[in-house]
Amino acid sequence: MQIAFVTPEFITDYPDGGGLGNYLNRIGKFLVDQGHQPEIFVSSDLEPRILMLEGIRVERVPPFSRRLWARILGRMFTVAGEHWRVLFSSFSRSLALAEAMERRHRKRPFDIVQSADYLAVGLAVRRAKGRVHLVRCSGARDLYNKVDGCHHRAARWQERLERAAMRRADKAYAPSEFVAEHFRARHRIPVEVLRPPVGLEVVPSAGRPCGLPERFFVHFGILRRSKGTHWLGESLKRVFEVEPSLRMVWVGRGDFTEVGTLLSGLGRHRSKVQVLYPLPKPELYGVLQHADAAVLPSLVDNLPNTVIESLMMGIPVIGTRGASIDELVEQGVTGELVAPGDVEGLASTMVRVWRGQSSVRKGFAWRGGVVDEMQPERAIEKLLQMAGARNSESNPLVENASSDNLRS
Repeated sequence: MQIAFVTPEFITDYPDGGGLGNYLNRIGKFLVDQGHQPEIFVSSDLEPRILMLEGIRVERVPPFSRRLWARILGRMFTVAGEHWRVLFSSFSRSLALAEAMERRHRKRPFDIVQSADYLAVGLAVRRAKGRVHLVRCSGARDLYNKVDGCHHRAARWQERLERAAMRRADKAYAPSEFVAEHFRARHRIPVEVLRPPVGLEVVPSAGRPCGLPERFFVHFGILRRSKGTHWLGESLKRVFEVEPSLRMVWVGRGDFTEVGTLLSGLGRHRSKVQVLYPLPKPELYGVLQHADAAVLPSLVDNLPNTVIESLMMGIPVIGTRGASIDELVEQGVTGELVAPGDVEGLASTMVRVWRGQSSVRKGFAWRGGVVDEMQPERAIEKLLQMAGARNSESNPLVENASSDNLRS
């Protein structure tokens, strides 16, 4: 089958981060292995060109903001404020991506087009006979914005645009029941659940990375409030008073001024947390495989790659009940779960795991339950079944679009 993926990010442009780009790289390779022909259309500020990556055609698409009319409008939005400029940029990119995909479709028709809800990149994708448009929900922006404190008007409009993109598609799905249920209950969008395929794209770097503590817990990914970074910082104040031998390594991207302020609150224990900037995947996996446990206490999430990667490498996860972490982690078997925001609970759990008082042990084989649904052959089969189940006479997303009318 000919399958197009419309995305704001991919590993060709953003190699050291971005769960969405890593997911697309993973599923693209599996589709090629099964004889399908995936193509990536990625919004890019780099030189426009077509790349081939292990059988996957990748087209870098410049935003319309480079065109004269778009530059003029962009300056007008900039005057209105930075957030409005970002909103206009998002809309400009969605138009450019749709145009590039349609141009390719006329030469080599696609059976399936999958876009991300993130930044509403599929908003301009038109419905076409014989072609199914799926939207994969990377997250629920309104939930993230609430936790991260993004309350400005442009953020609310971005939420509405992303939901509008979901409703314009033939079907929408999310990796987690947590996010799917939120859209069903809060916004009346019939979002299905489809698990991503598991796999490690690269081999961990050989040897032990220099400068790591002999024993440590790792917290990695995006360092922000919604990922539990601030909650973890507060818990570490208790942890180090009770168990001064515990060491942590943080790896990722975020507002490092904010992270620095957070860690300065540890006072004399500050040196017990080592912070690294984003690392290439082999080096990141090299750090991860030497950790005693991964502390990933997201307050809002969507079956995060960080948890999946940890479990695949047999690294126990200390995470959250809810926020989709408990859809992956089995309490007492592959990790420990804590009530969201419970500072004392997270601290005591970390100490217990560090002291070997938990039943969870590093080096387990992750199998059974949700991971069976995530085996590549099964995950791709379900994706193709979802696309093939489209009823061209009835589109529940379109039928429900008028009820929202971009209000919620």
